[in-house]
Amino acid sequence: MPADLAALTQELDWTSLRGHPAPELFLTRLRAGIATWEAAIADLDAGGAAAAALDEVTGAFDMEADFADQTRDAVEMARLDVGTAAHRFLVLLVPVRRDLIRANHRPVTRLRKAVSLERRTQSRWRGPDGRAAAMVDRDLELEEVRVSAKAMLEEAATTADHFTRWRMGS
Repeated sequence: MPADLAALTQELDWTSLRGHPAPELFLTRLRAGIATWEAAIADLDAGGAAAAALDEVTGAFDMEADFADQTRDAVEMARLDVGTAAHRFLVLLVPVRRDLIRANHRPVTRLRKAVSLERRTQSRWRGPDGRAAAMVDRDLELEEVRVSAKAMLEEAATTADHFTRWRMGS
């Protein structure tokens, strides 16, 4: 992620984007995604259901609804070579957003597996030993979710910090 963001921040000057809502919207959505994952991990640590956490974090970093129309217009303007700094920003933001979604994919996949194992623990067709084994497997999978989510969150926080420093002009 930081390589794409570094390219974005090196190519553009923050002052040319002042007043445009896209940088602030991106940072707000990025921080909201981080907060969503942190809340989900805290819920899991407190004994919450994996299914509830999955519902929260599946689209944590998906910004398509916020940027789809603007990005489409920006790509067209860039193709016509009449784009402004805001258009270049939106085009350069595409790989950063894509990397965020990819980084979110691994912990979400792990969480889906934990949800499946959680359902097995509630199956009336399994004996007590089968339910207990499924519970152990679910707990191990949830630990993998925590590890992969924390690594992803560190990357996302680094991205947010880098973006904030660039926005502040340092």
